[in-house]
Amino acid sequence: MSEISKVRSNGTLRLIDGKKYRGYLEADETGAAFYQKGQAEPFVQWNYTRLHRMDNVRLGGTTTQVTVILKDDSRYIFQLDQGLKVYNHMDKHWLDKPVTSRTRGDELHRLAELRGEKIQVPKKHLITRRHPNRSIGGDIGIYLLLILFGVAMVFPLVFLIGSSLKPLDELFRFPPPVWPSHPTMDNFSDLFVTMGQSYVPFSRYLVNTVFITVVGTFGHLVIASMAAFVLAKYEFPGGKAFFAIVTTCLMFSGYVTGIPNYLIMSRLGMIDTYWALILPAFAAPIGLFLMKQFMEGLPTALIEAATIDGANQFRIFWSIVMPNVKPAWLTVIIFSVQGLWNNSAATVIYSEAKKTLVYALQQIQASGIARTGQMAAANVIIVSVPILIFIFSQSRILETMASSGIKD
Repeated sequence: MSEISKVRSNGTLRLIDGKKYRGYLEADETGAAFYQKGQAEPFVQWNYTRLHRMDNVRLGGTTTQVTVILKDDSRYIFQLDQGLKVYNHMDKHWLDKPVTSRTRGDELHRLAELRGEKIQVPKKHLITRRHPNRSIGGDIGIYLLLILFGVAMVFPLVFLIGSSLKPLDELFRFPPPVWPSHPTMDNFSDLFVTMGQSYVPFSRYLVNTVFITVVGTFGHLVIASMAAFVLAKYEFPGGKAFFAIVTTCLMFSGYVTGIPNYLIMSRLGMIDTYWALILPAFAAPIGLFLMKQFMEGLPTALIEAATIDGANQFRIFWSIVMPNVKPAWLTVIIFSVQGLWNNSAATVIYSEAKKTLVYALQQIQASGIARTGQMAAANVIIVSVPILIFIFSQSRILETMASSGIKD
């Protein structure tokens, strides 16, 4: 490379198949090259005439991610310590780069800066109206309606939490107060005392539930994702018919499939084992439906480019497809955890040492009116896990719901 006007920066190169290489990127007036650490010959090299597109993203400080796309569709992603300096040098000497279209406003803005005029920046309002043609009264009406629905949805949860914190004399007061006057944690402590008196420890019920939930959710996610990838990106005989069957299965609830599941598990000899709950969770249709619909939105060109670069099918699925459908598999985790965590498994598991936490808490709820406070505390524990998972990943779930409608 030319010795005139060289710019160099240490960093890493990441290829489309996920492989990373440590070294430095060097650019001059004619092109650029990336050298691996300890190597004298360039690992990747190009002239500016081969460039198709360049992008840069500041990562903090002087560290910048520079993406280079060549005319032959080769893509290189660099994370450089002095990336902006290298990017500006390459952009300066890239003579035949595409002309960026400028609007009339951009041109007036540029001329005003050249004349030294002060540019008027529009004020940012606290609330931006999405529909300027709608009246203020309409906006107020919509917000009031949303607040009303929000209160109606959150009220049962607030009342449940309040009931779990009420002392015994407030639990039977009429009309019942929404929130206790003297909150107490006695209901939770009494619940754990009651659970501790059982000949099966409370921790055993908890371990059973966590094991069933984790294994069932992981297996469901892996199987649904792999099947969805094939259905979404490959054409094969019977693929559409198979997905139509999966869509039809969404109409049947667990109460409808309970007897067939029991007969199948009985024939397999899995009654009174954890697998009587785990195996049916693997085959739940909701995960396959959501993952397939979301994967259809991925550009096929991304998979074809990875194939050209030598990535095998599993590498494409694991390193390219799965990171890009993270909102979908987070949603699948929510649905699977909710279904398995709240499953009492009373019809397929008979041994007390293998029963789930929900079953044990339901037995306390059925113990009579004297344990009403413990019943409210048990309900809070049951619903807390799915709600917390949803709160921490709600934006991803909403994105999946917006992208997973039935497509023609």
